[in-house]
Amino acid sequence: MSSATPWLFAISHASAWLVVPTLFVFYIWLKNFIIQWTTWVDVPAAGPKGILGPYIGEVRLWFWGDRVLQEGYDQYRDAGFFKVPETGPWRIFATSRELIDELRKAPDDELSFAAATNEILQQDFTMGKNITRNPYHLTVMRFSLIRNLGAFVPRMADEVQAAISDRIPLQDDWVPIKGLKDMRDIITRVINRSLVGLPLCRDPEYLALGAQYSIDVMLGAYIIKYFPEFLKPLVARFVTNVERTIGKTRGKLRPVIEERLNMIKEKGRDYEGKPSDFLSHLIDEAEGEERTIDNLTRRILVMNFVSIYTTTMSFVQVLFYIAAMPEYVAPLREEIEKHVGEEGWTRSSLTKCRKLDSFVKECQRLRGAGTGSSARMAMKDYTFSNGTFVPKGTFLFAAAVPRHKDPDVYGPDAAEFDGFRFSNMREEAGAATKHHAITTSLDYLPFGHGRHACPGRFFAVPLMKTMLAYILLHYDVKLADGKLPDARYIGISTLPDPYAKVYFRRRHR
Repeated sequence: MSSATPWLFAISHASAWLVVPTLFVFYIWLKNFIIQWTTWVDVPAAGPKGILGPYIGEVRLWFWGDRVLQEGYDQYRDAGFFKVPETGPWRIFATSRELIDELRKAPDDELSFAAATNEILQQDFTMGKNITRNPYHLTVMRFSLIRNLGAFVPRMADEVQAAISDRIPLQDDWVPIKGLKDMRDIITRVINRSLVGLPLCRDPEYLALGAQYSIDVMLGAYIIKYFPEFLKPLVARFVTNVERTIGKTRGKLRPVIEERLNMIKEKGRDYEGKPSDFLSHLIDEAEGEERTIDNLTRRILVMNFVSIYTTTMSFVQVLFYIAAMPEYVAPLREEIEKHVGEEGWTRSSLTKCRKLDSFVKECQRLRGAGTGSSARMAMKDYTFSNGTFVPKGTFLFAAAVPRHKDPDVYGPDAAEFDGFRFSNMREEAGAATKHHAITTSLDYLPFGHGRHACPGRFFAVPLMKTMLAYILLHYDVKLADGKLPDARYIGISTLPDPYAKVYFRRRHR
């Protein structure tokens, strides 16, 4: 055999192995080209121009998403819309109150919120088709958690105190805490007190699965979207980690669900000692195949995903702001001590803490979980009142944070942090009941606005207020250098610095 033969053999096999990834990359490029061509919208584009502009722009969006949106808004605000490149169809952003209002009011069979979230999160494959076809868990959340929030707040406060005390020692020396990781673990535990109750909400393995599921869904959605429809079920099962995490969680929930189903069978739906948590209400409303352990597990994990991710991203920013701005600590403590001291941890006492509410709302205004909101997908060709035509398949959003920083909306200091901005607004005549952190508007969009505004805000906001209040009452906090950590922007998502640490010690009086 010639000495060149092994080399030729190796090269031929290497070439064969290169064919598959090369074809896959070509498929992604071709698919992206076709989608962008068929969903072309005649509005100005933010970012670089020219034949390579969209590709350079997409890279910029993924690393400097806030800059891309702010540039587009600053340049094309008066145009009503601008677009930014993404894999797949262009993302179209509405800039004016009138067009954002039209966006959120459009019928679901024309501009659909459900279709947009399904496509972005690939929900049929990361969560299951039952979740998207029959989202009854959202109805359960509205009627069980939100309407009974007065009863949930004391339990939530109890778990906040227990979770923070277990994670952050009360000592006189400064203790570094990993802002993102430690707050995520605390929030996961507190949320699950309301979802599945004691003692499961304190099981470290179960809690880790809830947090892992959020990661699996986000990564899974990003991977799955690149594949053709007929391959997506296989990719979801064999390439992503979603089903494995669901299986492990099912093992944790099985004995809890079986016990509750047996109690209902033996003693009736309203048996004595029945836990008053989300799982109980979910079982009550489940019908047919939805009452299986697998489907109930999937609903609980979905609730973990929608609750934990956004609440964690938002609260860590709140923690960073209070640690970087000690001038707000004394007035907040005074207010909290007055109202919580008089009434205890109740919905009423939290509502009376206007400065606390304002501080949380201002953090959301500037650094909520995303720079865009009110996602919609065009289900058919649609023409806006200003004449802008969007073809079927177009993705649209409200340019939320750029509007929040607009001087015409929030005044000359719109881009600056003012923790008591909204409590000061409530001092104006006739505004005492306005400007709550849970209140959405066309000028305040972290939770969207209108009929598809995030219902979880009625739970997330009291949770964030309770956590901040408890921390301020029992701890001093600071940052190592005293500077507010920079946020990370990936696409239209806003993330806190994952490496930043906050220092805690016992409160010095």
